[in-house]
Amino acid sequence: MATLPSSSPSPTGSPPPGEPAGGLPDRGTPVEQVLAEVAGLCADDHDYRDGTVFNSICSTPLPVAEQVFAAHQQANLGDNRIFPSLARAEGEVTAMLADLMDGPGATGVSTSGGTEANLLAVQAAVRRHRARFGADVPARILLGDSAHFSFDKIAALLPVEVVRVPSDERLRVDLDRLLPLVTPETALVVATAGSSESGAVDDVPAIAAHAAQLGVPVHVDAATGGFLVPFARELGEPLPPIGFSVPGVTSVTLDPHKYGGAPIPAGHVLFRDAQDGAALRTSSHYRGTFDHQALLGTRPGGAVLATWAALRAQGRSGYRAAVAGLWERRALLVRLLTGAGFQVAPEPELTVVTVRHQSPEKLVDALEERGLIASVARRLGLLRLVVHWHQSEQQLRCLVAVLAEVDGGRP
Repeated sequence: MATLPSSSPSPTGSPPPGEPAGGLPDRGTPVEQVLAEVAGLCADDHDYRDGTVFNSICSTPLPVAEQVFAAHQQANLGDNRIFPSLARAEGEVTAMLADLMDGPGATGVSTSGGTEANLLAVQAAVRRHRARFGADVPARILLGDSAHFSFDKIAALLPVEVVRVPSDERLRVDLDRLLPLVTPETALVVATAGSSESGAVDDVPAIAAHAAQLGVPVHVDAATGGFLVPFARELGEPLPPIGFSVPGVTSVTLDPHKYGGAPIPAGHVLFRDAQDGAALRTSSHYRGTFDHQALLGTRPGGAVLATWAALRAQGRSGYRAAVAGLWERRALLVRLLTGAGFQVAPEPELTVVTVRHQSPEKLVDALEERGLIASVARRLGLLRLVVHWHQSEQQLRCLVAVLAEVDGGRP
């Protein structure tokens, strides 16, 4: 069983004698000492591969992506004259992701992750809405209450009114409550293709079909499911399509740094209509430098190159095989949990397995005392376990054995 270190340095590290904590050193510190201090800072960190991490949708990047990322840390996607390769790489990443989402003509922008990608999609929708109705008509966005909390951040930044709709018993957005709220003046409907809390996949075709009849755009937040749903469908899993093959879907968020094997930060937003992407342009102040479409100015080009490398190295067959392995791990975890007397509910759709328990917080606390990291979906009151490719069969067995031990010992 994995355990936490018996002792560790303070989170802020120990400054050299005579120097204030957190102060900038008057003189440079020897490199060997700096590296030792970094090791001290990171002493409490977990490694995805050490058998202790069961709460994360991110994982260790593919080796080729790590190698490319490390070799191009100085690359700035915001300066196309110094790094002309990056615009080409971003365009090819867009093309590969558009192909994955069944939209060969889609345009796109590399982002720092799903939050920025969702923000850009909402920003494009707001501009489209204002062009149609003017600034006096509120830009209302409809989404399920299981949608990512990035939309709460977005609502604080953009002139939008967010309306959250309750979930059904499967933790998908309740269509009977959502669809009647959609009107021709609605600025955007958001469908979630893989809730980060439960892995639930909204019925994208039904949502998009209804919204399209009213001329309302639909954004699919597939940050979690973008690299899972297409390949699971190819393997015969009963999941709905989530991309541009669905009429009415106008934009999609993906996160290659989750199940795509890319390093952090690596997100992407795709637009069916090039005009939506063009509406995001901010003019550069410098001759010869491309206008910006993303929120960030200076952008880590190494992440884009690493994403390009991951996509090229894996290909469809590689991702399909990885998803098949994830589904096998998920099935094993469910069998182990039910065999140990735990109630898995609802039935998992992707890689998040949720467990109903009277005291999920106590379970997570007890696990962490033993060095194992799980989580609680606080709004749902469920123990949340995430299956990823960094886990082995033996590690999953260890997790459930510890859970059973902890649960059996409760008062």
